[in-house]
Amino acid sequence: MACSLGSAADSVMRSIVQQTQCTDMPGRAMAGLPTDRRNWRRLHAPDSGPRPPNHRTGAFMNACIRRAALTTGLAFALAGASAHAASFTYHGSLNDAGAPANGLYDLRVTPYAGEHAAASLGDAVTLYGVEVREGLFSVEVDFASNAATQDGWIGVAVRKAGGDDFVELAGRSEINGAGACWSTTGNADVGPGNFIGPLDNQNLIMRVGDRFGAGIKHFTDGVSFEVGNAGAYAARAAAFNKGLANAVDSFAGGSSATVDAAHSGSFIWGGRPFVDDASRVHTGGANQFVVYSDGGFLNNTSTLPVGTDDFVIAPRAGGDSDPDLRFVTRGGVNNGRIYVSNGNGIMQISATGGVHVSNPVSIEEGLKVEGTATKSTAGAWQANSDGRIKQDVARVEAALDTLARVQPVTFRYTDAYREQHPEVPDQRYYNVIAQQFADVFPDAVTRSGEYLPGEARSAENEILQVDTYPAQIVTIAAVQELAQKNAKLEAMVQRLTARIARLEADGGE
Repeated sequence: MACSLGSAADSVMRSIVQQTQCTDMPGRAMAGLPTDRRNWRRLHAPDSGPRPPNHRTGAFMNACIRRAALTTGLAFALAGASAHAASFTYHGSLNDAGAPANGLYDLRVTPYAGEHAAASLGDAVTLYGVEVREGLFSVEVDFASNAATQDGWIGVAVRKAGGDDFVELAGRSEINGAGACWSTTGNADVGPGNFIGPLDNQNLIMRVGDRFGAGIKHFTDGVSFEVGNAGAYAARAAAFNKGLANAVDSFAGGSSATVDAAHSGSFIWGGRPFVDDASRVHTGGANQFVVYSDGGFLNNTSTLPVGTDDFVIAPRAGGDSDPDLRFVTRGGVNNGRIYVSNGNGIMQISATGGVHVSNPVSIEEGLKVEGTATKSTAGAWQANSDGRIKQDVARVEAALDTLARVQPVTFRYTDAYREQHPEVPDQRYYNVIAQQFADVFPDAVTRSGEYLPGEARSAENEILQVDTYPAQIVTIAAVQELAQKNAKLEAMVQRLTARIARLEADGGE
């Protein structure tokens, strides 16, 4: 039950105050330790002589009698506390607006005889400027009387440091003066009623150096063991999650975590916090790795560049700026096949055979081919030419005159251009000059987005491209015009031939 701090008076806050006492568990002997509480304390004291009231001792010393925790689960009071009989160390966690609080807060702690008692056992203690880091805090509380810290209840109110009004935490928490603590050297005869952890579905967090170390976190369908430090190591092929055989769900480790090589199907997940069900991982068998994430899958990036993207690969921190994706076969060859459905692979990538696409590929922008484009069989590229999608249809007129204006040329590419395009052989080519072709077919000349070698990237230096297909269509029309002229000439020749024949017959010659 996390504490939630808000500005409104109706903010819902809850706490758990749990007091531990350095003694054996009731009715059970702790391994290697006498059951007498006084002897147990003496064995663990740093010295047997008298000590002043404020002497600070190690964990689980006499001062351990008065410890409490305001937390989402059980907080371990491992730091020493004041030996004063009416004091204790107050460990807790605090959320502000649903997130772990950070900064300075004022706490007001009041002891009561009962959960609903109107009168307090003593004066309230106000703790000013308590530092809260990542939602956690630890502070000494000193009441004026021993009765205030015996069996009873405690009420807590919180406000921002220097604020006006305190916000009462919902409900009071019980102080158990006859608590028990676990020995760090081991315990025996521990029954099912004794355990370390919260009674409700809250997280158990362990900290090292006042930083997150490890913890048991609650999930909607079970609990998961989570390690936060770098270099964490999982030594067994087991899943730290629900299931009698430890075979359900997965183990989640922190950054640089590793697992044994024999752990077939193991998974390592780095980073925190782990959010309930926002990103789940399941392993269902040997060598299987499945990631379910509603927010998409990211590699080397933390944000989706476009809201509709689901899988993003970004460049790593070092090296060049291009993201690389490599498929390597068991034989070490860089081959791979991409599937987008349950059918055959639509794209095959081969180190020796290039890229093969089995199904139609839609390219919205221009397709640029460096070098020569080839097909398995002869034929032109297909284009949509259905009459039902055309309007303003007109015949090509004056085709012969139009073709006469086109100037076909042979040429070689410049050395500077071939240096930029080493795949272009140094040989003679047949084509047209874009600037001249634009005088005849202006719509067939476009800008390439490529610029003259060594020149500024400006409009006048942009290399022009040509589409010679209009010349092919005009050539067909020109051939038809020639055919019509040839038919007329043939008819004229036939008439002239017949006339000559008649004249020769009449003249005798």
